[in-house]
Amino acid sequence: MKKKSFTIGLDLGGTKLASALLDDDGNIIDFIKIPVEMSKEGSPLKTQKRVLNLMSDICHDFKKRYPKETEGKYFKGVGLASAGPLDTEKGLLINPINFPGWKKVAIRDSLKEELFKQKIKTNVVFQNDAIAAALAEGWIGGAKNMQTYAVVTVGTGIGTGVIFNGKPCHSKGMGSEFGHLIADMRAVMKNPQDLKKYTVEGIASGTGLLRKAKELGFAGESVEELVLAYRSGKKEYQVLFDDMAFALAILCYDLSIGFHLDGIFLSGGLIKIKDLYLENLKSNYTELITNFNPNFRTKITPAKTGNHAGVIGAGYLPYLH
Repeated sequence: MKKKSFTIGLDLGGTKLASALLDDDGNIIDFIKIPVEMSKEGSPLKTQKRVLNLMSDICHDFKKRYPKETEGKYFKGVGLASAGPLDTEKGLLINPINFPGWKKVAIRDSLKEELFKQKIKTNVVFQNDAIAAALAEGWIGGAKNMQTYAVVTVGTGIGTGVIFNGKPCHSKGMGSEFGHLIADMRAVMKNPQDLKKYTVEGIASGTGLLRKAKELGFAGESVEELVLAYRSGKKEYQVLFDDMAFALAILCYDLSIGFHLDGIFLSGGLIKIKDLYLENLKSNYTELITNFNPNFRTKITPAKTGNHAGVIGAGYLPYLH
C-alpha cells in the first residue's frame, strides 16, 4: 500500500488567510482561516511582516500538532496562492491590487526565510490564487478530466483561473486578471480615471457591491449586512445584484468565446449568496452567447471545491513543482 504524502496550502487574499494541511488525495486534515486586515498598521512594510509571521506561525502550528505528516520525505512542501498581479518564476507580488501600498514584494523567498527561522526547511511553491483554485477543481472537483475550463472566484475581488489545453493560461503568473475586463464602456469613456469602478470586479465583487450600496445610502460595513438589509425588505438594493449578475455574465461570455471552455465553475466567498445572482447570471449569459454563437455555450456551475478551492489548489502546488 502506497504511503500517503502531505502538503500545507496557504491562500492569501485581501481580507483573509486560509490555510490547510492536506493529503495527496486533496483531503483537508486541518483547516485554519484568519481575517487579515491589510491596512491595520498604516504601513505596508509592517503589514507585510505581520502577514509573513502569521503564515510562518500557522505552518509551525501544523508541524507541532502533526509531526508525522509534516516531517521527512512524505511532507512535500508548502504551496502559497495569492491575489495578484504577481510573478511566479521570481516569487514576486507586483503592486497587488487588494494589498494597499504593497509594491514589489519577494513573498515566496521571504516566507521561506520565515519558515527556516521556525526550523521548517522546505520547498515553497508560489501561484496566482485564481489559477490555484482552477488547479484544485481539475484535481478533485467538477473539472476533473477537462482540458480547458475556467474557475471564476467571486469574493473580495473577482479572480479568474483559466486552464487551457491542460495548462494554466498565464505568463509567469500574469494574465489571470480577466476580472478587470471593462463592463461599462460609457462610464469609462466619461471617467477613465475611475476605470476600476467599471470593471467586472468593480461591479460584481464584494468590494464593488459595498461601494455601490453606499452610493445608495447603505450605512453598513460588510456584504453580510447588505444582504441582511436586502432580505429584510430593502428592495432598492436589488439593482446591485442585477448588475452583479450581468457583469459576471459578460465575463463568462468573454471567457467562453476566447477559450471555447468545457465548463465554468464559480467559487469564492460570495457563493454563499448565489441565490441572489446565479440564475440571473445564467439567463443573461445564455442570451448573450446564443446571440453570438450557441456553439460556444458552456455550463456554469458552483465549483465542487467550493470555498476551499484556493487553499486546496495551494496544497496541490508542491506536487506540480
